[in-house]
Amino acid sequence: MSFSPKNTAMTTEFVTSADGTKIAYVKDGSGPPLVFAHGASGDKHTNPELQSLLRRDFEVAAYDRRGRGESGDQPDYDFLKEADDLRAVVSVVGNRPLVFGVSMGARIALEMLRDPPELSAMVLFEAPATNQRDPEFNGKLEIVRREMEAHGNEAGVVLHSRLFHRRSNAEIDELKRDIRRWKLRIDSFPITLREMEAVHRGCLFDPQKYTAPTYPVCLLTGDATLPFLRNSGVLISKLPFVRTHVLNGGNHSAPSNDASTVCNAFLHATHSA
Repeated sequence: MSFSPKNTAMTTEFVTSADGTKIAYVKDGSGPPLVFAHGASGDKHTNPELQSLLRRDFEVAAYDRRGRGESGDQPDYDFLKEADDLRAVVSVVGNRPLVFGVSMGARIALEMLRDPPELSAMVLFEAPATNQRDPEFNGKLEIVRREMEAHGNEAGVVLHSRLFHRRSNAEIDELKRDIRRWKLRIDSFPITLREMEAVHRGCLFDPQKYTAPTYPVCLLTGDATLPFLRNSGVLISKLPFVRTHVLNGGNHSAPSNDASTVCNAFLHATHSA
């Protein structure tokens, strides 16, 4: 589904992360504050239909993760700095906001629980996680990196879609029809790849690193998602403070392709807290 951003003329605001990186965000909607953390191939306007639905009940602050959109970046990338970025946005958008992270944005939100900030609730949609290095998975990452470096970002995106998301040529052609999102995938692919490499090599999931917060944490996952993400869900669900909600027939594309179901699950998770 192609869905244009609601209002790209929203005023961009900036907050400074712990290492001095400027992080851009926009706010829209009415209600309690909610910070939306986008996935690996997105920016602050990604998942526009989902954001539009959330704005009915919340003032949504969506931000550009570092290296994307209007946010800055640093040459010495460290995945945990992304948690600092999210923490910085949380600190300026309102008292005890909710946090909703999608995919890699969900994993970043989880990393804030090494030292939990003051929130009302946290909802994670299919955060990627592994507790050990997988030679086969990392081998595929290396193949994709070589393809990108030899033939360009788009070639890397296509191979990544085939190897990791098991997309057919027809499904990739469908992705290309959303011209803005496809261009964003291409432009941000080196950043997407460095995040995947960080999660699978340098920032392995360790349950001992997290502190139970005083607010609810809910993991949303689809029962038709990719095997790696099913395994990720099993790992994260073992954290004693995490509640899991399974979306029947859902997969990793649900925030884009089934926004109403994801929004309803988010509302149920936060209202039943």
